[in-house]
Amino acid sequence: MPTIYFPLQQFLDEGLAVAVATIIATKGSVPRGVGTKMIVHPYGQHVGTVGGGCGEADVIRAALDVLTDGQPRTVIVDLTDAVSMQSLGVCGGVAHVFVERLVADGDQRTRVLPAVLASLDRRESVALVTAVAGDGGYGGQVGCHWVIWRDATRPPVGDLELGELAGRVQGDAQRALDERRHAVVQHATATGNVTLFIEVQAQPPHLIIAGAGHIAVPLAAMAHLCDFAVSVLDDRVQFANRQRFPTADHVLTGPFQQELRRLRNGSPTFDANTYVVLVTRGHQYDVECLLEILDDPVAYIGMIGSQRRIRAVYDLLEHEQGIAAAKFDRICAPVGIDIGAQTPAEIGVCIMAEIINVLRGGPAIALSEQIRRERVARYERVDGSNVA
Repeated sequence: MPTIYFPLQQFLDEGLAVAVATIIATKGSVPRGVGTKMIVHPYGQHVGTVGGGCGEADVIRAALDVLTDGQPRTVIVDLTDAVSMQSLGVCGGVAHVFVERLVADGDQRTRVLPAVLASLDRRESVALVTAVAGDGGYGGQVGCHWVIWRDATRPPVGDLELGELAGRVQGDAQRALDERRHAVVQHATATGNVTLFIEVQAQPPHLIIAGAGHIAVPLAAMAHLCDFAVSVLDDRVQFANRQRFPTADHVLTGPFQQELRRLRNGSPTFDANTYVVLVTRGHQYDVECLLEILDDPVAYIGMIGSQRRIRAVYDLLEHEQGIAAAKFDRICAPVGIDIGAQTPAEIGVCIMAEIINVLRGGPAIALSEQIRRERVARYERVDGSNVA
């Protein structure tokens, strides 16, 4: 989640005019992704980066021009030069960077910022719609904004006047919010054409760590660095406390099932934005947690443990609790991506890597999937029925 909005508000409160650069589209390999933002400060106190190097230097030069003339523009950063000792940009891609000036003059344009900041504070999803190009009747809208809420009944905030397109653009923003991804949309009418960048500020993913032992400490810290909301729970107060987890959003002490239920009751649901990792000290606690969350539509359930411990958990759930074995397929156990991790911090890295892999739809093969494939291959070799 971009953090430049908070220093941006501070600069505006100080009466400064600053330029904001936003990557609105990319093609090929580029250093930073769509939605990345940077504040270009008139005296060089820039915040953030859109990739560094000569490409960023081009953006800064354009931003200084925008600060002078007030005219927003799109800078094309081309990093497709042939590789040589003289070439400066060889990533192989192209980025389109929209640059605009913001100044604390009390108009509608700067009033969208408090609305975005309020949504970030409340951890609610919101879309910032910016007109990045337009002609005809929409030429004067370039650089204007709307804040569109996840709750479609709330009216937009801002100065983007789209007339007959208003309803269609609100629908575009709602779809982008549903998909949790930025979007560029174009609309044409008899009075002109407009291109809009929809920047989605999605509710941060929520990582729930059941078990506050040695692995949980680095895992919680890494998740915080990766912009997750973090909840840690354990039934031992000497482990589940603020001293051990200073950056966690919630630290809960009590029986595992009870505290998981408390978390659920404090939020709309355990949904596709929720990730759960079981790093408890015993298989009986894993059973308790899984009884509570196994049917929730969470994005991810990971469970630490040896294959013997995992098998014991599944047997208890199936034979003593009557849970169908097919439900265990969604559990990533053993948890993590195999990087040969040994220390608690290294294990935390391999768990966080798997979570990010799920979040981003990455190509890495989880340890649990790797073991499953090896088991299937062994059965095929022994049985021979599936061997070509």
